Parts: sequence; structure tokens; C-alpha cells
Amino acid sequence: MNKKMIALLTTFTFLLLTSAPMVRAAITNTAVPGGDSPESAPQQFAITMATLWQTIIIVGGLAFLLYFLWGGLNWIMAGGDKGKLDESRAKITQGLVGLAVLAASYVIVKFIESALGVDLLNIIWPTAG
Repeated sequence: MNKKMIALLTTFTFLLLTSAPMVRAAITNTAVPGGDSPESAPQQFAITMATLWQTIIIVGGLAFLLYFLWGGLNWIMAGGDKGKLDESRAKITQGLVGLAVLAASYVIVKFIESALGVDLLNIIWPTAG
């Protein structure tokens, strides 16, 4: 991977991880009962974990697309060179394996949700009343 590609991916990942959904987890709302109390710590943790998982899925999907396209372009530009074709095939295969891991994590989360009967990515906390 050349330096420009690494710099681009690093910058993109930094911008994606520091976007608004990640900031949301650090804000406490004093207008909501218990918004600044220690009891809200599990809520903040759950929100942070759900947001982190969703961010990883998005970044992983974009990384798959970039890696898959990179392998495809290398395949096209290989010009019949056996070594370059093997390298391109390996990139495409690695991209597909990464996509399979992302899909498997989604399936596991949905299976756990159905087994527990809880929406893990959108937990609704009971309000004190």
C-alpha cells in the first residue's frame, strides 16, 4: 500500500470515528432525570458500544469496497503477469473474507437479539417514575 493510500485511509478513519455519533456518547443531558447520575453510566456504555459496533461495520464495509476495487483494478492492469494476477486474486479474496466477517458479526448480533428478545442496538431504558 503506498503512502498516499495509507494517509487517505487514516484521515478518513479519523474523521469517521470523531463524527457526531461518537460524540453523542460523551454528553449527559441534565434535563432528563438521572442524566448526570452514576446510574446513567450503563446507558452511556450501551450507547457507546452500539455506536462503536455500527461505526466498525460502516468503516469495514467501506474498506471492503476500496480493497475489492483495488484488487479488481490491479487485476485489470496486471497485463497477464502471473505474479500480479495472484496478488490481485489474494486482495479480492481477503476483501471477501473481511466482508464475510462483517456479515457474520451482524448475524450474531441479530441472533442474540432474537434469543434475548432485546434490541441490542437500540436499547430503551425504563424511566424512573
